[in-house]
Amino acid sequence: MCKVKARIRGREVVIQTIGYRGKKEAHDDYHDLKQARNFIVYKRDVRGLGLRVGSTVTVRIGSRRVKCKVKKWSRGSRLLVPLKDYPLKELPRKEFKEVHVD
Repeated sequence: MCKVKARIRGREVVIQTIGYRGKKEAHDDYHDLKQARNFIVYKRDVRGLGLRVGSTVTVRIGSRRVKCKVKKWSRGSRLLVPLKDYPLKELPRKEFKEVHVD
């Protein structure tokens, strides 16, 4: 998992990436992000964004725009499932440096 800065409904939030291909995560965060399938929005941000389960929302990571379906997740957090598999597959390293959170 890695944390990434994203823009949802005009507000910048930190989201987590999950859902990797294969048995395990990649060795570095850049490749983790490239092979991520889903995103998690923290509970504190969900309240401010007003994300409703079942709705579709556009997530902007760097210059990429990803349409995602909102689903329930653990303890008030929300899972964002992109409509396209591996939406950040072609993310250049330059953009990764702008969106990665340590």
